[in-house]
Amino acid sequence: LVKMKSKTRTQNKYVNYTAEVVLKRVLKYVWKSKFMIICSLLFLIAYTFLELYQPKLINKMLDDHLLGVQTTWEKIDTAGVIYQGNNYQKIVIDKNTDISDKEIISIVYYEKKYYVLDGNVTTTAIISIDNDSNIATLTNNTTTFTKQLTSEELKAFYNPSIKPIVKLLIIYGSLTLVIIFFRFFQHVFFLFASMRLTLDIRKDAFDKLNRLPMKYFVNEPSGKIVTKITSDSEGVRGLYQVMFSIMTAAISLIMVYIALFKVNAKLSLLTLLATPFILLWMTVYRKANNKYHHRIREMNSVINAAMAQYVDGMEIIQQFNKEDAMTTEYDNLLITNYGNKMKALKINSLFGGELLLLIQNALLALVVYYFGLNFLNEESAITAGALYLYVTYINKVFDPIREIFADLNALEDAFVASSRIFDLLDQEEDKYLGFNERPVFEGDVKFEHVTFAYDEKPVLKDINMHVKKGQFIGLVGHTGSGKSTLMILLQRFYDLQEGVIKIDDIDFMNYTKQEVRSNIGYVLQEPALFSGTIKSNITLGIEATDEEVEKVLKLIGAEKFVNDYPKGINTELAYLGGNLSTGEKQLISFARILLRNPSILILDEATANIDTETEIMIQNALKVTVVGRTTFVVAHRLSTIRNADNIFVLDDGEIVEQGTHEELYNKNGKYRKMYEAQYNQNK
Repeated sequence: LVKMKSKTRTQNKYVNYTAEVVLKRVLKYVWKSKFMIICSLLFLIAYTFLELYQPKLINKMLDDHLLGVQTTWEKIDTAGVIYQGNNYQKIVIDKNTDISDKEIISIVYYEKKYYVLDGNVTTTAIISIDNDSNIATLTNNTTTFTKQLTSEELKAFYNPSIKPIVKLLIIYGSLTLVIIFFRFFQHVFFLFASMRLTLDIRKDAFDKLNRLPMKYFVNEPSGKIVTKITSDSEGVRGLYQVMFSIMTAAISLIMVYIALFKVNAKLSLLTLLATPFILLWMTVYRKANNKYHHRIREMNSVINAAMAQYVDGMEIIQQFNKEDAMTTEYDNLLITNYGNKMKALKINSLFGGELLLLIQNALLALVVYYFGLNFLNEESAITAGALYLYVTYINKVFDPIREIFADLNALEDAFVASSRIFDLLDQEEDKYLGFNERPVFEGDVKFEHVTFAYDEKPVLKDINMHVKKGQFIGLVGHTGSGKSTLMILLQRFYDLQEGVIKIDDIDFMNYTKQEVRSNIGYVLQEPALFSGTIKSNITLGIEATDEEVEKVLKLIGAEKFVNDYPKGINTELAYLGGNLSTGEKQLISFARILLRNPSILILDEATANIDTETEIMIQNALKVTVVGRTTFVVAHRLSTIRNADNIFVLDDGEIVEQGTHEELYNKNGKYRKMYEAQYNQNK
């Protein structure tokens, strides 16, 4: 298992996680619950020991009592079992016992009847019994007197065993209750530790998301990220459970073998002959199964990502009548995944539990054959109780092995899932994070020789821009010109590659990213809303009273639509704000920024998807909020920046024009062409 490797895609490259590395990572999480793990193991050892002791009670019950009547009895003078006026007690005869001066009888079970014979006689020594003459012919060509026992006589021989049998049954039942008790607490401690593991790794994974650079979320589909944190984190828990199960099975196996050697060392060594076959089977089974579990886990992630994409784009899918095409595409993913699962199922059917059952039965047949040969040899014949004990232990040997093989599928799947979540946790974190205190920015912003590329092609080329405190700045240009990228760099969602950005003549790299963002308000074209109320979406963790929130809404003219709801700002929002219009969502987004009161405002196409009436409200709010603040507007509608102090026109990553609306319009350049094209289109 330690040789197994898991390949996980990470930013267009693959990282190999050996089983050893994954296990060490999991053990670090498990060790946090070491008390519960140790308690679970102690309970496991305790109930395993008791489960191994129980068959010995059955062995004693069979050999000494239920079948113990079929033995040699010695005539005594004191009280014992009364038979034909004489007292008898059991006597154990071996090679060193002298019976020449003893009067003994033997009770044997022959052809479904019990007989009393004179002398030391076993069932295997009898050739025949003549009930008419009461003579038994033995294998040594001698004869001896015999008599069939009546029911009353047989009961008399069994009477001394009644109390010991009851006592053994009480002990057996008590041990069963104790085993149930130990099993319960072992399971509880085990589950507590596994749930703690899931909790810790999900917390770490979510905390990791907050420290990842923006490029990770651009390159990795959201569906895959969600799958890693939810499903793959459960995979780590599954790995812990499987490994713990294998460890407990190994402990049980060792304890069973120790007990087995005490019963019969020779047969215990014989049992070990199955080990090479089992190990060979395990190796073939794991290798054949491993590759399909990698494919299945990866396909599950792809399917989840595709489903999230389809749900998010359902409006467009229906608008363009692409339901059938999308269904076919999704069905193909399901069929591919189904094929991988069927191949894994075939391997499991060929090399699964049935093969283990075959090995187990073959071993039991070998044991029966061995005992059958010994049964013909009086010196090494085995009792029925000992046979029961050994067969029980043989089955207990295979029980943990069966658990291990049952866990192999889960083990492969858990290794794949664990490697994926550890891949997330091992991603290179964003730099310059932290928050000491919110700096006081005046709002003077300079871009000096800023060049930036997402891949190889530069998006920004030697940008130089000076925005003075309190200026209202418009950024315009065709799609891909670099205007949004410029604002992304200002907010430090990506690290600078070339050049410097200064705020109040101080390199903004002197601040952490959170400190810079705390003074920047950002309004997107598609506002992000979260579960909760209108108020909680406006405050986003800021301590604010209802009056302060309502004041901000009134400032932007949004109090009317909020007041239309019976609960006002305490109205619960549907998923992603589904019970609000696009304009209402945008107004909440504006209120959120205004309550934060930043020194710098960024509006990235913020008025692109709202109606004229709502745009007028936002324009009126902006006239109030831009006072004393530096405002950048990435404009789609050029009318929104007509009154800007300065407008920068970008084309192919370069600033090609700048000035006020009138200055740029009179230049008869690129800005005028864009403005007239939009004006004519609107007209």
